[in-house]
Amino acid sequence: MSPHFFSSRSFASCGVGTAPVRLPGVFARLCGWLVWLGLCVGVATAHAQAVAVSTASTASLPTLLPHGAEPGTALLEPSGAADGRWVLGLTASSSPAYAGAAQRKLGIRPVLAGRVGRWMVSTSSARRLAGTTLAGGISTSVASTDRWSVGLGLRLTHGRDSADSPLLQGLPDVRGSLAVRASGQYVLSPHWRLSGGMQQDVLHAQGLRASGGLGWDWPIGGGWVLDANTGLTWANAQAMRTDYGVPAAQATATRPAWNPGAGLEQWHVGVGVSRALTTHWRLSASMGRSTLLGQAASSPLTQQRSAVAAQIGLAYVGW
Repeated sequence: MSPHFFSSRSFASCGVGTAPVRLPGVFARLCGWLVWLGLCVGVATAHAQAVAVSTASTASLPTLLPHGAEPGTALLEPSGAADGRWVLGLTASSSPAYAGAAQRKLGIRPVLAGRVGRWMVSTSSARRLAGTTLAGGISTSVASTDRWSVGLGLRLTHGRDSADSPLLQGLPDVRGSLAVRASGQYVLSPHWRLSGGMQQDVLHAQGLRASGGLGWDWPIGGGWVLDANTGLTWANAQAMRTDYGVPAAQATATRPAWNPGAGLEQWHVGVGVSRALTTHWRLSASMGRSTLLGQAASSPLTQQRSAVAAQIGLAYVGW
């Protein structure tokens, strides 16, 4: 489960600026899907041509098992499958139209994940179905031990259209962008873990966010794994102005100017379940609640401080 349920941009950093020329929403989303499909095709092609990586060099890399699965169970795959494992599926979700919105939207997104050597290419929706801790974009494990791991990666961030809500009309659109991300995890016990991350936009000076959280998982029988998590997100001034600011030039009588500074943005809590239906098929479902804090909650763009998001996904794991 992604730790950020409130925003459809999922820990994205975006910036307020002059409204760019944008493709129609449906066509833009189709282009995004095609980009990810192209990346995964590239991964598969590169892998077919790559030199086999030794067991020692891949031991610390993220795996593509369902979250909470233990080696040696019925989920055990054929010898040598780990190096060629890939994931393909779909998730359906219901979430706020944007962080703080009263309107909701339904969405269907692809689940894509594959690995070549030390590099993982995945969508953020693959987090539970693929069982990766570095899901979302292109990422790699930098260092790890039995208890902790550190990773680096790049990821695409989603934008926000002024057409998403009447309250946003007249404001500049928030552009989708590219961000660099550092993440880490520390295993407290077999079922408890701490995680954290920091993400900085690298294309449009759209700000920085940092997050930290606590996660738990437990097998509950019948092949099901239950998990829960909670955490906080902090954003710098640029990121806060991006999502919650109102420039003076676009202020109205019902939407006053708002220039927030850095601070805590939101806290979240969520729960989910996952199961390996067969050797190859994986099912997952999750629900979470996020609450905006401080200047984000006080923004004139915020219609409701708390909101619930839910998603269900099905994926095929091949090798």
